[in-house]
Amino acid sequence: MNTLKTHKIESVQRMTAADNYLSMEVPSKWFVLYTRARHEKLVESQLLKRGIEAFTPKMTLRSRWSDRVKHVEEPLFKGYCFAKFPLNRKIDVLSQKGVVSIVHFNGQFIPVEDSVMNSLKILIESEIRMNPYPFLNEGDRIVINRGPLKGLEGFIAGKRDKNTTLIVSVDAIASSIMCLVPVSYVDPA
Repeated sequence: MNTLKTHKIESVQRMTAADNYLSMEVPSKWFVLYTRARHEKLVESQLLKRGIEAFTPKMTLRSRWSDRVKHVEEPLFKGYCFAKFPLNRKIDVLSQKGVVSIVHFNGQFIPVEDSVMNSLKILIESEIRMNPYPFLNEGDRIVINRGPLKGLEGFIAGKRDKNTTLIVSVDAIASSIMCLVPVSYVDPA
């Protein structure tokens, strides 16, 4: 009888420890989710409904059909959605329809810096024309000091006359986007 009581008490203590762990204040970080093909927007909306901050950068493309031209919203990074959550909620995230995995390397989840996410949001909100661009490992890091993209950080990929080709890279998914910015708007970061 004492053994049963002791086992019950130990079980309750373990449950309490697990509850304490789950209720611990774990900081939320941005992570990249790998999604099923063409499920980026669905994943974003499902996460937002569950109270998890999500962001799928999108661009509007002109699509010519046989009888008309239509503007279509497409994800900038196909197959990826960004989500901000504490790692103790990863099961909530992974259980959403369309989510394949959280981007990781050697078993470690790769967080995305807030400055990268802010730069992506500034680019999307500015409605400036942009194109996906191959990932860069090298280049000068810059910050835009004025104009509609003020505060955006990225890398210089090249210069043409009075414009700078700016690259914003997301290391976690080895992808980047490119846009042209006047040279006078750029300062070293």
